[in-house]
Parts: sequence; structure tokens; C-alpha cells
Amino acid sequence: MVGSQGVKSAAIQIRAPTNDNQGTDSPVSAEKKRETPQRICRNVMIYGYCKFQDAGCVYAHPPPGADLNAPGTPLTGCPAMTTSVPLAKDLTTTTATATKPSFGLGAEHLSAPVFVPKTPMGENSSPRAATPSLAPSNITHSPLPTTATAPSTAGMTPSWPALSNQGGIMPRQDNSLSFDESLLSMDPSQSSAMDGSMYMHQAIRQPLDQHLYVSPLPHLSNPPSNHHPLHSFFIPDDLRRMLQARNEAVYQGTQSGSSAGLPAELGIYHSLKIIRSPNQPPPQNPSTQNAPSKVYVHPAPVYKAVSSVDGNVYCLRRIEGYKLVNESAFGAIDTWRRMRHPNIVGLREAFTTKAFNDNSLILVYDYHPLSTTIWDEHLIPNPSVAQNSNVPSGRGRTGLPIQERVLWSYITQIANALKAIHSSGLAARNLDPSKILVTGKNRIRLNGCGVWDVLAYDPSTHVGHYQQEDLVSFGKLIISLCCDFFQPGQHPALPLDHIQRNYSPDVKTLVMFLISKPSPMKSVDEAIKIMGPRILNELDAMQNYADTLESDLGAQMENGRIIRLLTKLGFINERAEFELDPRWADTGDRYILKLFRDYVFHSVGVDGKPILDLSHVLTCLNKLDAGLDERIMLVSRDDQSCLVVTYREIKHCIEAAFNELKNAGNPHRVHR
Repeated sequence: MVGSQGVKSAAIQIRAPTNDNQGTDSPVSAEKKRETPQRICRNVMIYGYCKFQDAGCVYAHPPPGADLNAPGTPLTGCPAMTTSVPLAKDLTTTTATATKPSFGLGAEHLSAPVFVPKTPMGENSSPRAATPSLAPSNITHSPLPTTATAPSTAGMTPSWPALSNQGGIMPRQDNSLSFDESLLSMDPSQSSAMDGSMYMHQAIRQPLDQHLYVSPLPHLSNPPSNHHPLHSFFIPDDLRRMLQARNEAVYQGTQSGSSAGLPAELGIYHSLKIIRSPNQPPPQNPSTQNAPSKVYVHPAPVYKAVSSVDGNVYCLRRIEGYKLVNESAFGAIDTWRRMRHPNIVGLREAFTTKAFNDNSLILVYDYHPLSTTIWDEHLIPNPSVAQNSNVPSGRGRTGLPIQERVLWSYITQIANALKAIHSSGLAARNLDPSKILVTGKNRIRLNGCGVWDVLAYDPSTHVGHYQQEDLVSFGKLIISLCCDFFQPGQHPALPLDHIQRNYSPDVKTLVMFLISKPSPMKSVDEAIKIMGPRILNELDAMQNYADTLESDLGAQMENGRIIRLLTKLGFINERAEFELDPRWADTGDRYILKLFRDYVFHSVGVDGKPILDLSHVLTCLNKLDAGLDERIMLVSRDDQSCLVVTYREIKHCIEAAFNELKNAGNPHRVHR
């Protein structure tokens, strides 16, 4: 559209306001007007009367009931055009007079001044509902009849707002346009200014490239009742708080160096901080030796450290008291390093060190801030319940059985991880509730992979034996999640009966298959077949969540457009000097940008208080980014200057001024 129409100049003459006596026509011009036929007042043609008839309206006012198509009626345009266009009847006509011949509107009337109310009107009071459209798209190429009968509008008397005419009729300024109406305002074929021809072709509509904030996707356009419309401009509060908490946890405490008793540097890693479980009490004496791990037998503390290579934070698991005997024990580490899976915590490297004054094994994993474990979420004993001797130790958190939908989500993700591990010729060997991280809402990852491949290296044992143990451990994990009274080594008959009474039969079928005796036909693929349609439920939930995140990402992309505009305005407005010109920011197109800045950010109400309306700021900046042809009035701070410009012209001023700054020092640039 810019290429076809061209950019209008933003240089608008600023004229001082005139007094009432200066605004009247001179005797010469008044005598000239009396010599030429007057035009019929547009108020009379639309409403049947003009309330400014006795207040100085310069147009002709025929008496009430007069036929406007009569030969003696004053002309309203070019005398050469005598054809008329159908127009609605006078809205004040009653049913009794509906049978009278309706008056028509000549084509020359289209060049009459446009009458527009100064206050926006709703849909019920829109004149489009009462009068037929005069757009050129409704006009055919056949000759128009001299007279036509308009459809009756008896009884349709809309309520028009009070009007005032001070110094002439101003162009329409309607800020309540919808998306389609704003496109019409940019369509050349819908312009009210015509060249005198009634047979012009309709131009092709050119929609905007970008327009305000796009509406959400149809499947995401049903926000909760308490969702404020302003929230749609920004990221949701719960997601924002979660991301901010994670970002804060990543580098929390790393600026002060390593903790007391820890080495300042460990290879390429520094600023070591110990990571403890939320339910693990801190040791009373930090100098004492760590307690042995229930899973790894050896003490296995976890640290957070910063890499000096890429600056990222990693998780370091240390196995105390380990002495490497066979170099082949690190053979499986290379395979684990190449594995990247959404349900497995990535292993980066493994090495031995004596920086802790002993022989220690260090395994470096990806760091997931604020993550917990399945043990912490569901299986940790509840102290309030354990105090009652009549009730066995139950779950932490809620104390209720885990929901089956959450259970199947965990089962699907663990099976997905085991499928990737077994397909790579490895075994997890680590399906313990305390070693399965919960990194998000129902999002789990297998942690500590590869530790047992180094600690219990045995080349004589086939990997298939460990894979069968993974399936048995998987079944026991499901039983532990379903039955809070299950203990390792307990006979599964009682837990299976509990599962049968509280969960669907598919859960019991899967558990019985997993804890059965090893066989060549027993594999994770067969377990996935038993799960069947349950996997599709997890797939649906993940795709819906992905759609939600994409919608939130789209909102942030819109914010990026706004910050670019604000950055350019910040470079231009209030600049002290440019190329030895101290008044550069207050002259030319930059003066328009200064007034626009006041219009957006420095508005003041009638009570003298500043207007802090975020929706006004967002609306103006998005219309500016889209380059609409909507006009706005910019008033100087001393109320002595008034400019009426479009958003397209303001956008052109920004680009011109910014390019002038960007090309400073270029001898080939064009000076404005």
C-alpha cells in the first residue's frame, strides 16, 4: 500500500488560532457565495432538519416537507451531474407519509462536506443501519435512473448525540474500529473523496501486514472468568513466577565463590554449592563426613557449579571413596554423553579427582533448578501422620492416593526413557523414587544414569540382564506409587489387590507383566503395547501444553515490536544536539515525535491528574507499528500549536529521523 499510494508529507502548517470575528467570510467572498447556487445542508438531507440553521449555517435549508428534487431546489454540486442516488427517507417521516414519493440524492451531493458526530457511537446508533451505503462498490455500470425510491425507514429513529459546530466540520476520528473496519479505512475504493465519476472500479483491498495484537488461537480463546483482558498482553502470572524463580535459583550464591570446606576450583568448574533435598535437614557440623547413600552405598553429595568454558551452571554428583581400578569402566560414559532425551537428565562428562582430599568420582549432569523427586512429591512419610501410632506412615504432601491420570503420565514418560536407553544398548539400573526428578508439572526425568556403569563395572554380565532388572524395578516403582504401605521385599499379592480395587485393570495388568520372571519375550516394547491408548492421553496433554506455550510466546513477540519502537523514540526525543544543531530534536519531523510522546505518555485528565492508562499506551504503539491511516490530534504543551496527523505519517517520521541518526557521518546521505 505504501508503494502504491506513497507517503504523505508530515510537514503541516501550524497556524495560530483566530478570533470569531476573523473566522467570518469577507464581504467579497460572501457576495461571491450569493452569486453561486448554495448547497443543501447535509443535516437536512440526513435528519430532516439542522439545529444550526439559525446559528450561522451557510448552507441552504429548504422548508420542511419540500421536495429536494424539485427544479427550484438549490444545487449541491456540479450542474452537469443531474442523476440521483437512492437515499433513505427522512427518519422523522411517519407511517402515514410513507407512501409519498421519496426524495433522492443527486450524485453531485457526494462532494458535500461529511457530517460526522464528535463522539463515538455504538452499533445500535450506527447510521449504516438506517441508510444504504454510498460506497462505490455498490454502484453498477448501468445508467442510473433520475428518480428512485428508497426503502422505508419509518419508525427507525436512532438517537444521535448532541453536535456542535465550531469552526467547521472536522474529519471523522473513530477509535473504536474493528479489524475489518480498519481495513476499509485503508482501502482506496472506500474513500469518501470521489473524482466526480460514478463508474470507478473498486481497487483490490490490501490488508495490513501487522495489526495490533492478534487474537488467540480458537482452542485457546476461552480464558477463565477471572482472567483480566490485560493479562492477554503478557505472559501468565504462574508461568512468569515459575521462570523467574528458576532463573534466580540458577545463579543464587554463585557470585560468592565456593562454600566453606569445598575446593575453589574443580577442573573447569568453580563456585561449588551443595544441593540438598527440600526435606533433607542441613547437617549440624559441615565438617563431618556425609552419610552413605541408600542407592549408591557410598556417600554421594550433589553440588552446583559454574563452568568456566561456557558460563553455564551444571550439577556435579560426587561419589566419595571411589578408586578407579579399570579404565574400561568409563566406556559406557561416552554412550551416555551422546544420549539426549526429554525424560533423561543429560550426562556431560565423568572424571576422578583428589581435590576433596580423597579419591572421588565426579559425574557432571545438566542442572534443573527447583526440581524435586518422586520421593519428595509422593512417597516421603508425613510427620503429622507418623505421630499417630494407629495410622501407618503415609504420603507427604496431600496424603491421598496418586491420581490415575498422573500415574499414567509418569508410567508413559518412564517407559519412553527406558525405550531410548535399551535401544542404545544400555540399562538404567537406577529406577529409585529418589533418583527420578520432577522438573515441572508432571514432567519427570531419570537422574543418575551411568553411575552404576562405573561403580559396578562387570564386563562378564550381559546388558540384557540389567535391562530385565529395569523392568522389575519399574513394576515395583508403580506399586510404590499406588500403595503407600508397600515395602521392598514384601509379597505383591496385597498391593495388587489394592491396585485392582482403586485403579483400572490396565494398571494391574502392566504391573503383573513387569514383575514377572525374566524371559526373552519380556521387553519394554511389550510393556508399551500393554499401555496402548494411555500413551495417546499423554500425547494430547503435551500438545495442548505446547499450544499454550506457543500462544504465550506470541505475546512476547508482540512485546518485542513495542520495545523496538520505544528504543527508536528514546534515541530521537530530547536529544541534546545532533551535528552541532542543539534544536534538532525540536524541529521538523522530530517535533511531531515529541508531541506524540506527550500524547501517549504525558496525558493529563480534566482534574489535572496524570493518566496512567496502559491500554492507551499499548493501543497507540501498536497502531503506530502497523502504520494505520487513522488520524490523531497532537497539541503542544502551551496549547498554541495543533497538528492532525496519521499514524502512518508518524511512523515515517520515526524512520526518517532514526535513519538520519544511523547515517550520521555518511557523506552520501541526504540531508533533511
